Amino acid sequence: MTSKHEADTEVRRAIQEILCVHDHELSTQAIQQLSLFGEIPSFDSPHKLTVAAASAIGAYALSVESWWAHVKGERQRVGIDWMQAASALNPGQFMKQNGKALPAMAMMAELRNDFYQTKDSRWFFPVGPYPHLRDGVLELMDCANTPEALSRAFAKHNAEDLEQAFASQKLPGAYARTRQEWMDHSQGAWLATTPLIQIEKLADGPPESLSVGSRPLDHLRVLDLGHVIAGPVVARSLAEHGAQVLRLDPPLKQDPLRQTIDTNIGKRTAFIDLNDPVDQAKARQLMATADVVVQSWRHASLARRGFGPHEAAALRPGIVYVSVSAFGDEGPWAERGGFEQLGQTVSGLAINEGLDGRPSLVPTYLLNDYLTGYLGATGAMLALLRRAKEGGSYHVKVCLTRTSMWIQGLGLQTRDASLRGGHFAQTLNPVLERRMSAFGELEQLPPVAQFSRTPARWDLPPSPNGASLARWT
Repeated sequence: MTSKHEADTEVRRAIQEILCVHDHELSTQAIQQLSLFGEIPSFDSPHKLTVAAASAIGAYALSVESWWAHVKGERQRVGIDWMQAASALNPGQFMKQNGKALPAMAMMAELRNDFYQTKDSRWFFPVGPYPHLRDGVLELMDCANTPEALSRAFAKHNAEDLEQAFASQKLPGAYARTRQEWMDHSQGAWLATTPLIQIEKLADGPPESLSVGSRPLDHLRVLDLGHVIAGPVVARSLAEHGAQVLRLDPPLKQDPLRQTIDTNIGKRTAFIDLNDPVDQAKARQLMATADVVVQSWRHASLARRGFGPHEAAALRPGIVYVSVSAFGDEGPWAERGGFEQLGQTVSGLAINEGLDGRPSLVPTYLLNDYLTGYLGATGAMLALLRRAKEGGSYHVKVCLTRTSMWIQGLGLQTRDASLRGGHFAQTLNPVLERRMSAFGELEQLPPVAQFSRTPARWDLPPSPNGASLARWT
């Protein structure tokens, strides 16, 4: 277990490395505002999970603090409690609705996700959290949705053949690689050359002056076109500091209940079908008056409908467009969709987590989703600061698998074997906040990073998808 002094030093170094790629002066001044406190929770993991959480959350918080300082000319202290940061890796585990815990995929019979051994003694992880993906995997493998049937089916095929078959059917699944195997893979080698947060200038334009009210981001409009977790967390993070966030969901492809309650907080939500001409016109009007757009669909999916980064920059010069991908938007895997677990699986992280030759996901199960969300929000703030200084439209890119690679780059530690066999949430005791909502009384993790002058908070409780009209307030 890393000592508190070592962990504090590692977080500060990680934050500076994230920020200084884009703004050295910002990183040098902002890091002085950070305070880390409390006891550091331990995990049965060789990876520095709490350090990674505090670093991603801290990078976002300090980018917001820099925005405030740039406009107001005054600094704020930013405090992060280690316990709250660790709990933010999978906050849904602590969420309650009218006193009852919410299941991960309420009312849905998901695929039996696990590592299954293949004919050539590799380990394959299929993902099927939605009915169409679950059914696709079961049809491809020609088996029932039980661990025993899936084990027999995967044991008949070699890992590489399975991976290609999954990709050809646009099904998410991959086999576990070591870190070196992933670095030797063409997609892993390309990702290794990219920054953790990519910021590309889409077009030139005049600088846009920064403005704030009583809160750092209360003059920003954010259009949330994301789904699942990472994309919506980008927008939810911006809402922590007052941004007006409007989430648009396709009515026939809604996220599960627990994800909706978790990621819709602080937002208004509306239905939009981007295949419908009338709804397309509404979405263009909203995009033309937004400051930030967030999306996390498969690469080029929105661009084919006229809502990609270049189309957004044409509609709204000065836009900051944030994309979340599974494997990056270039290279042989650019068109592949994926989920949190596959980033851990292919990058070597799952093999490092494993015991007795069997890979495993991190004890918190989720990792990339929330950390990538905070990194995407950091990128949005850095791009907005650039827009204020030099003008232009920007495309911010973050990637689930790249996040797993970054976490491994933080180094390894001795895992706490005393925690083996128990559920990670049993050892955590985060502070929660209660609020009334359309879902009843909710208990949820509040914003982790707290500010001395403008405390982070969500002004709106989570609402059901489609609860509002598709327009700005």
